[in-house]
Amino acid sequence: MSLGLKDIRVREARAAATILGISRLIQEDFGDGTLHAKRPELTMFLDTLIQQEQPDLLITYDLAGFYGHPDHIVCAEIITALKKSRFREIPLWYVTFPEIVLARVRLPEHIGTNSQVREKQALPTHKIFIGSSVLPKIKSWYTYKSQRASLTKGIGKLLPIWFFLTMMLFEYFAEAN
Repeated sequence: MSLGLKDIRVREARAAATILGISRLIQEDFGDGTLHAKRPELTMFLDTLIQQEQPDLLITYDLAGFYGHPDHIVCAEIITALKKSRFREIPLWYVTFPEIVLARVRLPEHIGTNSQVREKQALPTHKIFIGSSVLPKIKSWYTYKSQRASLTKGIGKLLPIWFFLTMMLFEYFAEAN
């Protein structure tokens, strides 16, 4: 029996969570590439989830969706709006890379023409050493076989993903205002 892409991605996310030691993975199906049309439902879901979980920190992509992915942008916009309106006391960090890496990441061709992507990318304000945690990170990246082509397009074909990741002994975040 052949699995659909949705089932494959769910299985990959569960495998990555296990590798990273994540005890509770919450996944909801709003459809791939359709979040802009489901903004009210997603906002309500995330608002309720934040209320229930009471996190100490919110982390999402920057307002550029890191590389312009429309679903990532919608999520970042919603989380940012919720932080500003309902959860002011919870810090919000955007996932990012150093400026030199951001400048070298190739945007996907269908997004590359969007000039706002580069303008909305956040530069790091926090650099956190992850040391040997890079090994489970590499292993978890490799569980996402269904996204391997997308991952290598941005990095380029000169370096394998594992080599790129071993150079990333730090995680970078931009504190949102």
